[in-house]
Amino acid sequence: MQKVARVAKEPLTYLVIAILVLLVHQAFYLRELGYDAVDDAYISFRYAQNFARGHGLVFNIGERVEGYTNFLWTVLLALFILVGVEPGPLAMALGGLFALGTIILVYSKFAQKALVVSLSLLLLAVDGSFALWSVGGMETAIFTFLLLSGMVAYLQEGEDERLALLSGLLFALAALTRPEGVLVFAVTLLHRAFHRLLVERRLLARPDLLRLFSFLGLYGPYFLWRYNYYGYLLPNTFYAKVTTEGVSAQIARGFAHLRTFLGVHLGWLLILLTLVPLLKRKVDFAWSYLVFLVSVYLSYIVYVGGDWSVGRFFVPILPALYLLVAMGVGEAYMSLQTWFEGRGREGYFRGVGGLLALGGVLALFSLSSLGGEHELFIRRFQAREATRARVTLGRWLREHLPPDTFIAVDAAGQIPYYSGLKTLDMFGVNDEHTAHMKVESMGQGTPGHEKFDFDYIMWRRPDLIIVYGNFLDGSPIYERADDWEWTEDEALRQFLTIYRRRD
Repeated sequence: MQKVARVAKEPLTYLVIAILVLLVHQAFYLRELGYDAVDDAYISFRYAQNFARGHGLVFNIGERVEGYTNFLWTVLLALFILVGVEPGPLAMALGGLFALGTIILVYSKFAQKALVVSLSLLLLAVDGSFALWSVGGMETAIFTFLLLSGMVAYLQEGEDERLALLSGLLFALAALTRPEGVLVFAVTLLHRAFHRLLVERRLLARPDLLRLFSFLGLYGPYFLWRYNYYGYLLPNTFYAKVTTEGVSAQIARGFAHLRTFLGVHLGWLLILLTLVPLLKRKVDFAWSYLVFLVSVYLSYIVYVGGDWSVGRFFVPILPALYLLVAMGVGEAYMSLQTWFEGRGREGYFRGVGGLLALGGVLALFSLSSLGGEHELFIRRFQAREATRARVTLGRWLREHLPPDTFIAVDAAGQIPYYSGLKTLDMFGVNDEHTAHMKVESMGQGTPGHEKFDFDYIMWRRPDLIIVYGNFLDGSPIYERADDWEWTEDEALRQFLTIYRRRD
């Protein structure tokens, strides 16, 4: 280990470098997003806004539909809205801070392993998914931070009952932030049980019970409340996006999503590096836990069919993944260093090794950021123009239409939030009927955009239907509102089409 320490004598230096790189990386994506949160973030902002105004955690006043999956994040934003803080800039700032907190947490808990912590910090800082979704305005960064905090507490607890209580509470906070926190906690319980059975020949100990009780003590009351409030075991978003019947197409799409992510993240090379400790038979408690966790989480992403983004779903496990990669690199480094030293070429090896590490970090930045998130998300979805169009139209609707106007949208974030109007989410994330409808082709379309009931939309008779595209051209019920001067920018006009009911 002393040999490795010579390669990175000052992990603190790498922490400073990683923080600076991440700050520049975040600034780049803030600019590319148009200095505004992504549309999906505004769904939570609308729930938070209604909650702050005393209407409850609802999308439309009087309709209890759980179209958000980030309770703790939404309530946190609501508290700031109560004192007059605009949630968009706040959410992006908090996300950026939690991402920096994740970097610092990795350093503080693994600093004694110089090469491991230095490499994992740099990999996180240059990862395009980690940078983008820390400033996208969503709950990704706080969930990643809480998840890593729980994992670190678990890895350090041993038989310390206080740390067992702490890990349970941290995992409960993560579960309050996203439902996947329950999955990670379950993986943690299973890992501890397997370890005790194999090593100690027992299933449970007092710290395990304390961890479980502290988790249930916080998460249990919340779960009972949300089940009573919304009436379903799972959020409405799950029913809108995932099927539990005939899942073959969904799983196939999930594998395609995983391949895309791996393709822009040096994926197969990273996976091989994580297995180096196994090949050298140096499997310890931390390595087995991180491998188990990453494997189960990736399987979950595949099962639910992936996401419309490149790497948003993967961000919460990136710290664990890059720690595993760095552990593998560390083991490989020690073996190769010994081999080169035996031949009197230690200096040569250090130079080549440093260049290879730098090349790998730069390659990850190029693939995951420039070729990944920027190319496949920012440019593909025209993120900046989309934001400008939806925000501009939402504000115009608020100023020019009666407050009882009923609209239907295909993007349920910025337009409903800024307009303040009652809204039908045509893809069902915030609509109970659409979310629970049966679709035989589930898994074959874009995640979250597969459930669409045209007859139901016509039956609801929205005053306006606002979409990207022209699917209602020629309708006897709706006509284009091209005469409305909601913007002078022709590019924005071409981005959104407004249909108004003829009668």
